[in-house]
Amino acid sequence: MLRVQLAALLFLPMALGASTPEKFTLEEAIAAHRSMDDWDPPALIATPRGKFVAWSDGKNLFVALPPEFKPAQATSHTDNISLGQIVASPDGHSIFYTRGRKQPAFGPHPERDTRELWQMDVDRGDSKRLASGADVPSGAMSFAKDGRAFAFADGNMLWEFRQQAAGWTRRPLLQNNAEHYAAVGIDDIVYSPDGARVAFSSIRKAGQRYIGVVDLQTLAHRYLAPGVFADLKPSWSQDGKQLVFMRIPANHTMAYRFSEYRTSVPWSLELADPGSGAVRTLWRADPGIGSAPPPDLIAPIWARDRILFVWEKTGWQLLYSIPTKGGTATLLTPGEGEVTAPVLSATGDSVVYESNIGDLPRQHVWKLSLEGGRPQRVTSGQGVDGNVRLTSDGALVYVANTNGRMPNRRVVEYGKRVITLTPQSEENRKFQKLWDEFVNVEVVPVRADDGVVTHHLMMVPRGQPPKGGYPVIVSSKGGPTGRVAPGAGYGPYTPLGQYAVSRGYIFLEINYRGGSSFGLDYRFPEQRGATGGSEVKDLAALAKYLKSRADVDPKRIGIVGHSYGGHIVGLALSRLPEDYSAGVHMSGVADWVVEMKKDGETADWPSEPPEFIRLSERLKIEDLAFESSSTSHTATWRAPTLFIMGELDTAGHMESVIDLGYRLMERGTPTEFYIVPDAKHGLFPVQRVFDFFERTFGPMPR
Repeated sequence: MLRVQLAALLFLPMALGASTPEKFTLEEAIAAHRSMDDWDPPALIATPRGKFVAWSDGKNLFVALPPEFKPAQATSHTDNISLGQIVASPDGHSIFYTRGRKQPAFGPHPERDTRELWQMDVDRGDSKRLASGADVPSGAMSFAKDGRAFAFADGNMLWEFRQQAAGWTRRPLLQNNAEHYAAVGIDDIVYSPDGARVAFSSIRKAGQRYIGVVDLQTLAHRYLAPGVFADLKPSWSQDGKQLVFMRIPANHTMAYRFSEYRTSVPWSLELADPGSGAVRTLWRADPGIGSAPPPDLIAPIWARDRILFVWEKTGWQLLYSIPTKGGTATLLTPGEGEVTAPVLSATGDSVVYESNIGDLPRQHVWKLSLEGGRPQRVTSGQGVDGNVRLTSDGALVYVANTNGRMPNRRVVEYGKRVITLTPQSEENRKFQKLWDEFVNVEVVPVRADDGVVTHHLMMVPRGQPPKGGYPVIVSSKGGPTGRVAPGAGYGPYTPLGQYAVSRGYIFLEINYRGGSSFGLDYRFPEQRGATGGSEVKDLAALAKYLKSRADVDPKRIGIVGHSYGGHIVGLALSRLPEDYSAGVHMSGVADWVVEMKKDGETADWPSEPPEFIRLSERLKIEDLAFESSSTSHTATWRAPTLFIMGELDTAGHMESVIDLGYRLMERGTPTEFYIVPDAKHGLFPVQRVFDFFERTFGPMPR
């Protein structure tokens, strides 16, 4: 792998190495983190129609069956090929999964396609390969209720695999028809309860979406009241006679990345008769707060004689219900916090979900009886709980973290028993000693001058601080949507943090404004991003808090961020040069004007202001965007900086980052570049990041 460093001679490290002994390596910390990191797919797998619980270690599947739920390895692949998509069939008897990847042709080198589709029979415990190469589904698999067929999208085409006497066969579900030509993609695929029809959302060229229905016997199709909206998230009634779906505004003519979107043309729930094509509005959001669709576009849930859905009427994403005959929406989960991932029980009389109501920095599992009564919090603690699932036996399955640090635990609550699904492997026994070395995570609320409260995560070394205090590494997530929470580490930040703490640093993950789970006002703050960079207020408040601590060295506060987090690094180093003394800018935003223009080349959402608005208005938008960028404030940027980029990255754009780097070098700012030609946007070389701070900050004080 070629590594390129520019202007290395401009950067003279203060010192090499550190006086703090190494308790464990960074590679060991990463391995321990990955061994029990269940927050990203494939995570836990369970279905209200099945009895089993399953998960993956990345290479093989593990299954636990009632009543003991003893973990057992269910597959035995030994070729070190990673698993991809993993789906449990609704009938509760099979798990389908993909392996391998496709590497395109280059020059004289042929295409290499190692993809495979496998089916594991949970009852018999055996696996068989169903397809390979180009026949493997490229999109998410959606199953018929009986588990004998699944549909998936490939670009703007809808396909189906169906089990026949001779095996599984693949066929297209959309005919060569002009009505499909304007589609650029398909998602939200769902079978009718009887398996005779498939509904889907067709993404169109102008940004709107249509709900389509295909008859699987005749392959006749119908679009349900197509128009200028985005119709998505279809959900079938229990008898298969009706569909309900979300209808949200989709006219992007005048919109761009940082358009104000707190309110909109009110979104609605539409009820359709797939047979006749008739569509009527079941419910429409009120004007004002809550008129824009909620941040999580969760499919409406049929629950007997009512429909459950999430709405942001109070400024918080909460769960509501409405009778299937229409009427007034009823709030089911009152409070300040967000409700996500609702799952209906197999009997339809209760729902479990994840929420941070009553504990904003964290997330726990809740249960609500639809027969009446108040929501009940099932879990608690200093960490987060989520990834909630249900089985047909009524087992509640989730991932838990009790102290804000690794390891996470896979938990089954079955009857009166609480069972931890942890295979007693040699690897886990090896990591146990390492987990004991990890420190707990503290939630630190900090109030900015404008009153906005942000909740940050802090790790502090055990024991007495050195004379002069600890150096600090602040990490900034991408996004800006999403959040960091104790126990739900944000990618490589968690192991980097634990390693840094073991080497004598305080490590802090910043939850800057603009993230999710803290309400509408927090998600859409004034002057965010390219409209003013108001996130700098949170950086200033955080620096003030850190400097007030006796265990912090105020002259050695560094910051690292990836993607949008790179923008946060730029704000810190350019706007607050007295507070932040070093930074690592990874695949990040340097110039919002360039960023929005480049996004338009690869993204399917409107990023830059449209060309046909008035030139004077466009210039105002671009002037403000540039002024909100770190590139416009290089005169005050003097901290040593490392820029990291993957050359195949199409999200964090190299052109503006290189321009920013040269501007800094011209001013004499210590600047380094680390370019990896074969890396994409997810590049995060943690060892290089830590080594940069070690060189910059010098040895730890004794």
